[in-house]
Amino acid sequence: MLRNATTTSWIRNFSLSAVLTLLLVVLQACASNPNCYESKEVLVYCGFYSGETGKAGSIEKVSLRGLDNDSLIYDNKTLSKLALPLRSDAQESVFIIEVQQSSALFRDSLRISHSNNEWFISMECGCIVLHTLLDARAGGAGFIDSVRIVDPEIKNAVTEHVKIYL
Repeated sequence: MLRNATTTSWIRNFSLSAVLTLLLVVLQACASNPNCYESKEVLVYCGFYSGETGKAGSIEKVSLRGLDNDSLIYDNKTLSKLALPLRSDAQESVFIIEVQQSSALFRDSLRISHSNNEWFISMECGCIVLHTLLDARAGGAGFIDSVRIVDPEIKNAVTEHVKIYL
């Protein structure tokens, strides 16, 4: 009888150890992969510049959204730079920029033509869509003077790609 109690106790201890080991392995497998990007969203970074002096600047009370998208990317913010998501399902992304000054609302658009290239990261991370800028221009009827591409390769890195002259 004592032998069965010792065997049962040993089995319980072994089962508890096995369960804890299995739990540790599962939790470790679920941990984020250090080779995987935290954000798989690739953004185009734009800076605002003076059309007269060429110096970097900022504008106040900016609201921005993508065309055919009701979600605001920026809402009544003071900005010197923009971080914009390009469409991975189209070759052109259009953004509507509104600036409130005194009682006047100024509106312009930013059109960015781009190619989309899927890039395989790993089995764990999947793919992201990288972009190559082909053209960037203002809508023409607003406050943007001109637009210039300075780095056409859009990767998952924070670097200025487009200069917007006001």
